[in-house]
Amino acid sequence: MRSNSWNMEKVVSKKEILAALGSHFRLAEKGRGEPSSPAVDYEFEDGGEVGVIASVTEPFCGDCTRARLTADGKLVTCLFADHGHDLRKLLRSGASDQEVRKAIESVWQGRRDRYSEQRFVALTDSRYQPRQHPKMEMIVLGG
Repeated sequence: MRSNSWNMEKVVSKKEILAALGSHFRLAEKGRGEPSSPAVDYEFEDGGEVGVIASVTEPFCGDCTRARLTADGKLVTCLFADHGHDLRKLLRSGASDQEVRKAIESVWQGRRDRYSEQRFVALTDSRYQPRQHPKMEMIVLGG
């Protein structure tokens, strides 16, 4: 069994998280520090902050600038990706820094992974039926 086999019934939305926090604390939204930041930050009235990452219920794929490099040399362009792009082979073949840079740029510019946005649009359709989407395990991604 895969450890990332979750479903929408188990997801706690940002709205629900804020409602739970708001029942105990007064919060003021600070927003995202950068458009590509995953969390929307909130400040507690009496001091302190909390960030809420709502990539499932409020996706931000279009502004994402994050990539991950796995321990086995795969460049992954989305946390919901089903595969990575092999950089290890390129690095071990003696590729120059410029060749590695071009490979990374090519992967990033050609990426089409907008899984959270695609799923979110599908969820607004009352006929939506969750589809199986194999994802890499979070332990592999380091996230």
